[in-house]
Formats: sequence, C-alpha cells, structure tokens
Amino acid sequence: MHTHRWLLTTFGAGLLATLLMSGMAQAGSENDQGSSADNDNVVEIEMISNRFEPEELEVSVGTTVRWVNVERRSNHDIYFPEEDIASGRLFPEESWERTFDEEGTYEYYCQPHQDRGMVGVIRVVADE
Repeated sequence: MHTHRWLLTTFGAGLLATLLMSGMAQAGSENDQGSSADNDNVVEIEMISNRFEPEELEVSVGTTVRWVNVERRSNHDIYFPEEDIASGRLFPEESWERTFDEEGTYEYYCQPHQDRGMVGVIRVVADE
C-alpha cells in the first residue's frame, strides 16, 4: 500500500511538471511575431527600468530580435510607427520576437512609456 501511494505520488508529480512545462513553453510564444528555430541568430533586448537595453542595436539581415520584459511589475510593448507593427502588452517574463529581413533603420518605442524616453532603434545591415 505504501509503495503504491509512493508510485502514484511520484508519477503524478512528474506528469504535472511535464504538463506545466509544456504550457509555459506555449505561453512564452503566444506574443511572438514569428518563431525562431535557430537561436544562434537571435539577439535579446531587455525591457527594464522603463528603457530598452541596449537602446541601439546593429544586426545583420535575417537576425531575429527578442525583446524580454525583465521588470518585476511593469508591462511594456514594442511599437514600430513607420510600419504600424506592435507587439501587444508584454507582462513580466514575457517576450516578443521580430525577424529583420530587410536592410534599414527601424525606430520603435514603448507606447505607454514613450514620454519617459523608452525608445530604441535597430539598424539592419547586409551580411558581409
């Protein structure tokens, strides 16, 4: 009886952990504009203290940029006014990605915190 209970508890905990982890993996990708299969070509920008870190970034064509909200309480978004592309609100620990397939300068900002200077720019250059 004791062994039976131990097996049920152990198996149940493992199943629960697996289900929770798969749910977290799916939740993390809900706000992504696209999926990045190759993490070698992903650059991260943190959203912290009402600013983007780094504020300016230069990447090669084909690079995916991932914005990660590392705040403890604030939510942010990423908005590209020239193209009218927006991430939607990102709450703590959520992220959003965009792959840059064309050369150019892409200015963006956080709509709720633009007046506080939460702005950024991505410069996309050709691979050499």
